[in-house]
Amino acid sequence: MDLASFIGIIMGIGCLCLGYTLDGGSLGALWLFSAALIVFGGALGSVAISFGVKELATMPKNIINTFIPPKSTISKTVDYIVTLSEVARKEGLLSIEKIIDDNNAKEKPDPLLQQGMMMVIDGVDLEQTREMMETQIYVYEEQAKNEIAPFEAYAGYAPTYGMIGTIMGLIKVLSNLDSPEEMTASIAVAFTATLYGIASANIIALPIANKLKLRLQQQLLEKEMIVEGVCSIRNGMNPKMLRDKLSIYIAKDAKAKKGSFAREGASSRIKEKGAQNSNA
Repeated sequence: MDLASFIGIIMGIGCLCLGYTLDGGSLGALWLFSAALIVFGGALGSVAISFGVKELATMPKNIINTFIPPKSTISKTVDYIVTLSEVARKEGLLSIEKIIDDNNAKEKPDPLLQQGMMMVIDGVDLEQTREMMETQIYVYEEQAKNEIAPFEAYAGYAPTYGMIGTIMGLIKVLSNLDSPEEMTASIAVAFTATLYGIASANIIALPIANKLKLRLQQQLLEKEMIVEGVCSIRNGMNPKMLRDKLSIYIAKDAKAKKGSFAREGASSRIKEKGAQNSNA
C-alpha cells in the first residue's frame, strides 16, 4: 500500500472529525443523506456529462491505484537496453530480434521499446524512428491525462454543488419560519452540503489527481529514456557510454519520487531533445 496516500486521507478526514468533536460536536450530526445526495450525486452527474463512458470507467481503477505504490522498472529497463546494445555490437542488429520476440522471457519489454527496436532492426531512418516513438508517447500521455481529468472536474463541481445545497437549504429555511424544528433541520442541510463539497474536493479528488499526475510523469520519464536508448543503439553507441547516458534518468526518477520533479510534458521535452540532436 502507498503509505503516503493512506496516511494522507486518514489524516485529512481524521483531523476534520477530531477538530469538530473537540468543540463538543457530534459526528452523527455531520451525516445527512440529503446533503450527500445533492453534492455527490450532482457533481458526479456533471462529470458524467463532461466525459465519456471510457473515462468514467477508469475512475474506480485509478482510485484504487492511488493506494498501490507503483513498481519502478527504470533500472531494469536500462539494463535491458544496455544488454541489447551489447548484443547488437557483437552479433549485429538482426540478432536482437530473437531477444525481443522471446515468448519465454519472464518479463516482457515495454511495448514502446519493442516497437522501437523492431524499427531499428528493419532499418527505419533514425528521425522516422524517433518521430514515431514520440507520437506513441504523446498518445499515451493524452490518454492518461483524459483519465485524470474527471477527478479535476469533480473538484471543480463539488464545491459548487455544495453552494447549491446551501442555497436550497436556505430557501427551505425561509419557507419554514413558522416551524423552528424544520427550520433548524434545513439550516443543517445547508451548511453540511457546503462541507461535503469542499471537503470531498480537497481531501479526495484533487489529491488523487495530483498523485496520478506525478506517477504519469515518472512513467513518461521512462518512456523518454527508451527513446534515447533506442536511438543510441541505432547510432551504434558504445554500451558503456550508453549506460552512463541512461543512468541520468535513474537519478531523475529518484528525484521524482522525492516530489521535486519538474512537471512538464514529456512529449515537449523529447521533441526539444530531438531538435537539438538534429541540429547537432
